[in-house]
Amino acid sequence: MNDPVQRPINPPPQDPPPPEPPRKGSSPLVWILLLVVLVALGWYALSQRGTTGTPELPPTPVIDDPAAPPVEREPTTTPRTTPRAETAPARPADREARPVAQPEIPYPPAAARSREEGSLILLVQVDANGNATDVTVEKRSGSRDLDRAAQQAVRDWKFEPAIKGGKPSASAVRVPIDFTLQDAG
Repeated sequence: MNDPVQRPINPPPQDPPPPEPPRKGSSPLVWILLLVVLVALGWYALSQRGTTGTPELPPTPVIDDPAAPPVEREPTTTPRTTPRAETAPARPADREARPVAQPEIPYPPAAARSREEGSLILLVQVDANGNATDVTVEKRSGSRDLDRAAQQAVRDWKFEPAIKGGKPSASAVRVPIDFTLQDAG
């Protein structure tokens, strides 16, 4: 049988598929950046080799609460390093004077009998050695006995002197004191 429609035995050739674009290699800039990062990391690791494993902590913030107990700090050691450049020697951070110990202030017997209570603020001049040189009442309690008892007691307190420019210096500090009869016992 003859086929009225003649079909070619081999189909005509089609266009070949487009070739895949060639793969680009990594840019030399990427390799250079990678090399720089690796060198920097290596340098950092080597420079940290001589330091101790504990990082140095930032200074403790100063709290102007004279009623708070003094903070005891563990002595710190600084690692030995070779100086890289001329640097100024480290100095303690500037801070205000603060009481080292705050012994309890005896409640005046006359004020206790009169059931007097009050709060006052003393202005204490502290010398570079931490001694109270002058104690004045900045805000009165309303009771002369309470004011006098507070002044007399604070004169005997020991203070940490203020630090200015890395050296102990004379300064003034405000000390709030509260007298309540529940404390008088």
